[in-house]
Amino acid sequence: MANDPCLGMLGLARRAGKLAYGDELVRQLCADHKARCVLVAADAGESTAKKAALYAARANVPCITLPHGKDDMGAAIGKNGCAVCAVSDIGMAAAAIGKLAAGHPEYADVAAQLGEKNARIQSRKGKKKPRDRDAQPKAEEKPSDSRRAAAPRKSNGGRPASQRSGNGKRHFRKPGIGSRQTPQHKPSKNQRAKRVLK
Repeated sequence: MANDPCLGMLGLARRAGKLAYGDELVRQLCADHKARCVLVAADAGESTAKKAALYAARANVPCITLPHGKDDMGAAIGKNGCAVCAVSDIGMAAAAIGKLAAGHPEYADVAAQLGEKNARIQSRKGKKKPRDRDAQPKAEEKPSDSRRAAAPRKSNGGRPASQRSGNGKRHFRKPGIGSRQTPQHKPSKNQRAKRVLK
């Protein structure tokens, strides 16, 4: 039974990071609604089987009791023993249960259910939902640059207003002086400059 293709798929799901094993991880995966099926070992304890069924019912996924024991499941996923696990990928879950149903006809209904769900999900992949452009609210038009320039300036309380020149530097001007007037410079107090000029 250790070379069952279903157990091989569980090992593949484990290596792909799509398998949660152990009570706590299975509970978390089902609580996040990411589980696709919950698998329970044949020799799992009664309380463990009840918990797994409860987790699966909350996540609305099938709970399947495998014909393999904890040791076989643990060997397939690389652990000492595993009583419960959950697969988070629909393709891998459908493949694993499909392979299980090939050898055990009692799992055919669950395999068909997962196969249909997988087909629905795969058919939706890559398709974008059509957008209804009339139903979407139109974005408000932003005022153009000419409107912004025509808006009156607010008073700044007598502080010098700053302006940016073409090179991005700020120039401050006093409120009384116009922006086009050149600033008046005071005569230089440098003594050397006076000597050279004389």
